[in-house]
Amino acid sequence: METGKKPITGIGLIILVLLVYYISKFMVMAEYKGLENLLLEYGSMAKFLFFMLCLAQPIILPLPEAVTIPAGSVALGASTSFYLGFSGTLTGIIIMFFIARYGGMKVASKLVKEKHLKRYQEYVRKNETVILALLFIIPVLPDEIICVGAGIGAVSFKRFVVIASLSKIMTSFVLAYSVSLAKFLDLTPTQLLLSCSVIMGMVVFTSVAFHRYWNKKRIET
Repeated sequence: METGKKPITGIGLIILVLLVYYISKFMVMAEYKGLENLLLEYGSMAKFLFFMLCLAQPIILPLPEAVTIPAGSVALGASTSFYLGFSGTLTGIIIMFFIARYGGMKVASKLVKEKHLKRYQEYVRKNETVILALLFIIPVLPDEIICVGAGIGAVSFKRFVVIASLSKIMTSFVLAYSVSLAKFLDLTPTQLLLSCSVIMGMVVFTSVAFHRYWNKKRIET
């Protein structure tokens, strides 16, 4: 039995080393050249690279969505950045959810820090649905922590996908058009992102609160 495990362990270690190497190399290049310039250099492959970056962001890439999508907007255009950013990020989120769901705590502990996971669990203790949506919209915790927390938690996959899809449609749209919108409103991209995140969070919270109030009134009557 032990001889059967060694090749798998060896292959897994090689893959891990290669991933760390190429991610580190990419991060150095992105920091040196700028992510938008790096995308422009890839020409016809830029769209595929951008999609893969967004997919990797909730799994292994230490770059926030607020960096990748605006950079894609500069290099590829706002509309392209929006649909590729949304589809790539959502795909990565679903993959990370399943990794956590079927890998359990043993895998989850290797993907994220325990203190971050505990923080997520503290946030969603009272109302997982609402807080899950707010966490995806307002950048309090990285997406990978949210995915792992939801994956090992009690939230159903169907509910998780609906929440993630609606949240990421909003954030991807805002981030993709943030460069041109920031210029129009005379704001920095950071100020615009913070303002939009707070507004979207308030809209989600208000909508859920009103829905609960309306259902309560219907039951009483």
